Amino acid sequence: MLSATSTRQFGPSTLTSTIFLERRFRAHLVSRDRLLYDSAYAPPAKKAMPFVHLYASLRGAFAVSGAAPGEGPQAYILAETEFDRVQAGSRTFRSFGAPAVIVELRVGAADLRAPIGLQHGPLALPDAVWRAYGELEAAADEVHLRALIVALGEAGILSRDLVGSVAVAEPDRFLRVWTAMKPLYEDLATSASLKQIATLAGLSLRQLGRDLGDFTKTFGLFGGGFRDAMRVLRLRAAVLLLSSPDASPSDVARAVGYGSLDAMGRAFRDAQLPAPSVVQSAVRYRAD
Repeated sequence: MLSATSTRQFGPSTLTSTIFLERRFRAHLVSRDRLLYDSAYAPPAKKAMPFVHLYASLRGAFAVSGAAPGEGPQAYILAETEFDRVQAGSRTFRSFGAPAVIVELRVGAADLRAPIGLQHGPLALPDAVWRAYGELEAAADEVHLRALIVALGEAGILSRDLVGSVAVAEPDRFLRVWTAMKPLYEDLATSASLKQIATLAGLSLRQLGRDLGDFTKTFGLFGGGFRDAMRVLRLRAAVLLLSSPDASPSDVARAVGYGSLDAMGRAFRDAQLPAPSVVQSAVRYRAD
């Protein structure tokens, strides 16, 4: 298993995220302080991936479209079209708080043992699972994520053999790629390039292409390719930072690596998102 943590302060808001990579699952532990996530403004990746998302809101508010917010802890199983590839007609949700703490677990549909979709409502999880979530929040490490996977398997939510897929050690070529990519994640470098990664890894672009291809195939990353992944990551970071109480669109554009507000506006249009100012009005975090 591989992991990395990033923290970004933006005005009065803070975003802390730990990513965990494994062959059959990916997890994010996220703390968003005075930031609002609205899946209605999630820019989709170009390529569909056969994954679903166990989305656990440990603290803060979670509101399905058309319903009043509920406070954590609560958990839902989201279809890909409700999280990564939101489509017209999909149910959407909002997550916010001071802070909101979320664990998002991305797994193959075949490893899930519960109904998929927001229409099924929140999952009924035993106390042992919620304790495992709380321990992961406190420790933010691979040991406690593994314990959570075990607890979810024992509760009949995930297939019991999922934890058996966790690799004890990774091959050198994967560690080399991750050593280069990890600081980019830690810095939330949303405009990273392949050339930049090659330089950090001490590899030629050709060798990086081979190693990165194996890496992404093994861990199920970058379904639409590296550049598309960076495009989506930058857009999602922009939408999230636009929700900060004191954000200006120009400040957000600079923070996520767009050359100008006009460039960010073009990127929003290309992703079929409303203009940044419209998105900001819809998602701005308000304490009330």
